[in-house]
Amino acid sequence: MESLGYTISFYCYATATLLTLLIGLLYASRKQIMPYHLQALETSWEAIDSKYQFMLKMLLNGGGYYGLSSGLFMLILLLIPFRDGQLWAGYTIGLVGLVGTLPLGYIVYQVKAKTKGNPPLWLMVIINLLLIVGLISFFFYNYSALAVANE
Repeated sequence: MESLGYTISFYCYATATLLTLLIGLLYASRKQIMPYHLQALETSWEAIDSKYQFMLKMLLNGGGYYGLSSGLFMLILLLIPFRDGQLWAGYTIGLVGLVGTLPLGYIVYQVKAKTKGNPPLWLMVIINLLLIVGLISFFFYNYSALAVANE
């Protein structure tokens, strides 16, 4: 039976991974930018020149594909080496996730603070908290396992 720390870590990582995949899928499949992007630009989609529409859509889709690849990488690590007890996987999932989501959370905060856009900052906060709690739980799971092994 796994410890509470391992279980907490697994479910935090699994939830953050699922959210990352869903956001990636949403962004990768969009035909135009998100409504909160239009709010930030204070315009409508139709009012944007077609060259800019194309570039904005490509940037959004590219970010979505990055989210899908990061989420898929995290999912594979979670389902194979993490569940197999490989210590490196538990740290890698948290760190790889945070490398993408901490800067993105800051960017979303800046858009919300400096424009009329209303991006889902709460979602980025939740994902970052899940990854941080998962990482801390995994650290304490390993720390307690080492303490027991050294007794």
